[in-house]
Amino acid sequence: MRLDVVISAIAMLATAASGQHSVNCWGKASHPSFNKLRYALGEVEHWVSSVGTDGNTCVDVYCKSHMSIRYCDEGGESRIMPMQNIMDSVKVIAHDCKTEYNGKTVAGGVVDHPDWWSVIVQTEDDRCKQTGPHYYGPADI
Repeated sequence: MRLDVVISAIAMLATAASGQHSVNCWGKASHPSFNKLRYALGEVEHWVSSVGTDGNTCVDVYCKSHMSIRYCDEGGESRIMPMQNIMDSVKVIAHDCKTEYNGKTVAGGVVDHPDWWSVIVQTEDDRCKQTGPHYYGPADI
């Protein structure tokens, strides 16, 4: 089965199960290529089981190859989020925000959840450029 078919099926299931989140696919120019997003999904998904943050902070889950995936905790207290929840949100963005821009297939945006957390997928931003390629992987546990 092709990976994009699998991603679409998982994204639809995640959307149906949660039913509560909102997706914003803002400016196409800030979307990474769809192929880079698929590669990042495969690379990140099995690194760690969860990601922790302090309240009102964001963590770079993936910052490499001109794209970033960021998990943000908008609540006032620290939280540990299962990596599967973060990756499910990335899959929703891959499904809902996939589009064409300048002859390339791209996907990016933000998924906001009602319990005060979000996931952002975008091209490499200033924060990534300052810190260089990195990811929340086994070395960060």
